[in-house]
Amino acid sequence: MPKSEPKPSVAPGRACRVWITEDHLSIRQLLQSFISLQPGFVVAGSSPDAPPALGAARAGEVDIVILDLMLRGDGGIAALMKLGELARPPRVLIYSATSTAHSLQLALAHGAAGYVEKSDSLDELSLALSRLREGGMHFSPGPSRLLTTLLRPEVRGRRRGEDIELKVLEKLARGVAVKAAAHELGLSVQKVYRVRQTLMERANAPTAQDLTRYAIEMGLVGAHRADIS
Repeated sequence: MPKSEPKPSVAPGRACRVWITEDHLSIRQLLQSFISLQPGFVVAGSSPDAPPALGAARAGEVDIVILDLMLRGDGGIAALMKLGELARPPRVLIYSATSTAHSLQLALAHGAAGYVEKSDSLDELSLALSRLREGGMHFSPGPSRLLTTLLRPEVRGRRRGEDIELKVLEKLARGVAVKAAAHELGLSVQKVYRVRQTLMERANAPTAQDLTRYAIEMGLVGAHRADIS
């Protein structure tokens, strides 16, 4: 059966409306200026947190949301989930300083159509926006390499273990004690301690605060959970 062509995000002849959700003012202003110069695109709005983007998307005023993961509130992943629950969800491009196997796994699971790192060139961002506008997907080189790794059969077989890791990480990052997290997740205390140790090693996080920072950077919890700017 032939593969169907992707459906464009906007009608022919209409500018693609982009909302920028980014907590750093300088980056937000840079993106606004850059997108305003891109043929076929218009900035629908911008905000340092998710609620305004959700409101505009709910009103049908947005085609693409550029979404930073490290946001105040409930975090970027929660915003991605809420956008995906709308009757006519916009396409979401993750624009993050961090890309890890965990953050990419979460982004894909909750419907992101692309992932670009902030260290990538603006040309890379322009390419991503064009592909999303046409109904496609785009992952810049770093996330693409991670995606290739995640799709390997031996890695796919570890999916349940990774799901448990993310659940434990979210509990710990929200300040839940190990014993309480074990009870809430239906795991043994020893299991949670082992998962925490694995997470700290993978995230290169020597302390509990470093592990919380990792969870914030990947959008699993909001930045207000700790005094991290």
